[in-house]
Amino acid sequence: MSMPHLEEYRRSALARHLRQHIRGEVHDDSTTRKLYSTDASIYQMLPMVVVVPRSVVDLQTTVQIAQEHGIPIVARGGGTSLSGQTVGTGIILDTSKYLNQILAIDPKRKRATVQPGVILDQLNRALAQHGLQFGPDVSTANRATIGGMIGNNSAGSHSIVYGKTINHVLSLNLILSDGSPFKTEVVPINQKPPLGHTSPLAGDIYSLFRNELPALRPMIEARYPKILRRVSGYNLDAMQADSDRGVIDLAKLIVGSEGTLALVTEAELNCVSLPMHKGLLIPHFNSIQAALEVVNDILMHEPSAVELMDQMILDLARDNLALRERMQAIVGRPAALLMIEFAGDDHSDVLNRLDRLEHQLQRQPGVTALVKAVESKDREPLWRLRESGLPLLMGLPGDRKPVSFVEDTAVAPKKMPEFVAAFAKIIEKHGTVGAIYGHASVGCLHIRPVLNMKSAKDVAAMRSISEEVVELVMAFGGSLSGEHGDGLARSEWNRRLFGDELYAFMQKIKRTCDPRCIFNPGKIVDAPPMTENLRIDPKYQAFEPASRFHFDDVGGFARSVELCSGTGVCRKTQSGVMCPSYRATRNEADSTRGRANALRWAMTSPFPEHDLRSDWLQNVLRLCLSCKACKSECPSNVDMARLKAEVDHLYYQTHSRPLVHHLIKRLPTLLHVGSWLSPIVNTMSDLRLSRWLLEKLVGIDRRRSLPPLARLSFTRWHQQHRARKQDASQNKAVILADCFTNYQEPWIPIALVQILQKIGVHTEIWQGHCCGRPLISNGLLVEAQRWVKEQAPLLAKQVEPGQPLLVLEPGCWSAIADDWPSLWPGQATKYLAKHTLLAEKAFGTLYEQPMRQVPWQPLHESVVLHAHCHQKALAEEKYSLELLKHIPELEARSLESGCCGMAGLFGYEKAHFDLSWQIAQQSLDAELSRQPTAIVAATGTSCRHQVQDVFNRPSYHPIQILARQLPR
Repeated sequence: MSMPHLEEYRRSALARHLRQHIRGEVHDDSTTRKLYSTDASIYQMLPMVVVVPRSVVDLQTTVQIAQEHGIPIVARGGGTSLSGQTVGTGIILDTSKYLNQILAIDPKRKRATVQPGVILDQLNRALAQHGLQFGPDVSTANRATIGGMIGNNSAGSHSIVYGKTINHVLSLNLILSDGSPFKTEVVPINQKPPLGHTSPLAGDIYSLFRNELPALRPMIEARYPKILRRVSGYNLDAMQADSDRGVIDLAKLIVGSEGTLALVTEAELNCVSLPMHKGLLIPHFNSIQAALEVVNDILMHEPSAVELMDQMILDLARDNLALRERMQAIVGRPAALLMIEFAGDDHSDVLNRLDRLEHQLQRQPGVTALVKAVESKDREPLWRLRESGLPLLMGLPGDRKPVSFVEDTAVAPKKMPEFVAAFAKIIEKHGTVGAIYGHASVGCLHIRPVLNMKSAKDVAAMRSISEEVVELVMAFGGSLSGEHGDGLARSEWNRRLFGDELYAFMQKIKRTCDPRCIFNPGKIVDAPPMTENLRIDPKYQAFEPASRFHFDDVGGFARSVELCSGTGVCRKTQSGVMCPSYRATRNEADSTRGRANALRWAMTSPFPEHDLRSDWLQNVLRLCLSCKACKSECPSNVDMARLKAEVDHLYYQTHSRPLVHHLIKRLPTLLHVGSWLSPIVNTMSDLRLSRWLLEKLVGIDRRRSLPPLARLSFTRWHQQHRARKQDASQNKAVILADCFTNYQEPWIPIALVQILQKIGVHTEIWQGHCCGRPLISNGLLVEAQRWVKEQAPLLAKQVEPGQPLLVLEPGCWSAIADDWPSLWPGQATKYLAKHTLLAEKAFGTLYEQPMRQVPWQPLHESVVLHAHCHQKALAEEKYSLELLKHIPELEARSLESGCCGMAGLFGYEKAHFDLSWQIAQQSLDAELSRQPTAIVAATGTSCRHQVQDVFNRPSYHPIQILARQLPR
């Protein structure tokens, strides 16, 4: 049997064995294996099988089967590892989908018991109800799992106060490599065997530390750095400290062991009280060195955090859609800034410390500005800016990117200025630069050299830089890793860092805990060279398909895909919109990262043109709702909606399109004719037989209601109305008569005209074919390009300079403002993108003064606003809320909702109806239930339809609500 066939036979046998004995998901298909081959690091290893366990029993059985087959296991949570800890060639165990329960919270004792797949933000939301939190606060808190934090010994911005994860783990429930369950506890060192543990393997582990650790005490003292942020190697320093107290606590060994010694099934954690008050001071500096020089003096004021950001990150944030507004508080273009937080229960004490430090820094050389933020609304957005540092860097366009391999060094804070200067010389010697950010309070700075991993010269430089940085770290008494762990990037250097004797003991720990080496081999000890298993290397070749969209701003279609670094922001399940389908399914394939990984595999396959048109790729992309949230919420700005449209276009060049796509091509005509025949059409659409036929012939789910057509369209109303009542004012606006509001909800644009008339604006109508949004979203790019090419010059002529094109439907607005310039680049589309505004934004900018002069009638009601995804994605939501605030005595607020799940055609289709409904309930149910009597405002046609269908509540465009309050 040939090697490929033998490998396939082993994989099939393993998968079959697993399916027979566990209830969880077992995936041995090529697609799923590819999606789990990477994490947030620069590495890639294709696993044999992916297991998504449903229970602890599944975990235990999987370990036993892995032992039988001699197959390694890699435990994985959110896949946010930056050093390659969570990739491997055996079984990938994903605990994030099912083993994610908070089992208990004890507020009095400040303790929580959780499963390994619990996300940090999920835990902290539950703890906040009791005034508590988990101390370590990693920047990946919205997708990092507790199991991953335990494996990595994670810390965070506030480690100067709370330390690392090891300081908060009380006990762990484990599965040892022989499949036996084990619970850690603090036991006397001379107790033989530990009470309650009958596993021979457990006895061997205790004996190893009881018998051999004391003799290594001098070596541990000499080799382990005396700093807070050290996570390289195993925690022998913590084990030695316990030994000196006469106890052994194996939890301290497991924390930070990167899944190489045991599987965690449950964790009992210590929690800390939430501080009642916080304040933030942000000094700006003319150099990084000037910022580092003052850190030691700042620490004398006892801050809770001191974070550094350099100019490269600040510039990227300034160009990022989601972060642009936050950057408005930053003064000028500083070379670096520090974010200094003070926290405590005494508000006046927090303010006093802020003021004293501010006064001190005003006299400090190199300080160019000082920004203070005390109120939460001012402070929190700026603090969130720091958390975006890493993904922003990884989204740098082009092949040269800041690479993660020596970005995690740590030294004593007082040594930082000299250390960073020496580090910079190493990078400069190799002909490149580095981005710098991180935890200045504890001397753990993330310094990322900018390299092209497709270049053999730069890969060689990566290794040379690593060798020199290892020597530099040792000279400064620091740690090669202060936060992100060893993984595949740094494990190779542990023998050099710790010496032969301690390294040999680490190897012995691994052999004792894991005799057959099934737990995450090649990490911490016995690692391959750091330049092996690279995701992108000098042999990497990506196919560049002929595209209809222009991707010139990022260097092409392939480089647009490569923007995804795998940091997994798309796996967050709260706040924002991204990624609606992942939130409902919790499947890796349904995250933006999963889709980008699939695209990258397709582009680099032996037959890329075939794979880009393949069914397997379509299956990965099919649940993308084209919500555009990734364009802004992903700090790397991966525009999956546009990429999906291109792939759909390619796919249907060799596959037959469904009938519904052919109807979409003729949507404006169908709606126009249907409007004239609306009484008949509306009656027919309500018949059960009609619904059944639509489902069978077109794929529209019979359970979905169809929006009724209006007899009098907006364009016809406007022709009648304009002739009778409008005068030719110099203040003009062109209104886009989009297909949906024109024929289905004409009262909305009519309300817009009424408001514009009141403030003295003359209106004209543009009624072209269509904006092309339905065409674009379904990959009908040839037709969309044709429509744009025909319409853009004519529309640009009608919209005079300084005159807006007003749009009511956010999907239509984003098509013209965001997609047209890339679909058909030229002066006309560029001009229109600049002049196209959502109507609500026009009222908040161009017409702000006349709007304030209108004596609006009061409304004693409350309104909750749900904004369309494209509006949220492109930072326009606030204008809809501000519009409603013109109404006196109206209480209006935005819902903390994500996507409604409708997404145009997506929610109508039988294949997607159930998921669409599930997304709506997940996103909106709790929010709307809290406001049962509130008026619901929704800015999108799809959103209003979904709210009516799922929740049986009417909803209105904000302009409708405002127009009702016009003075009589």
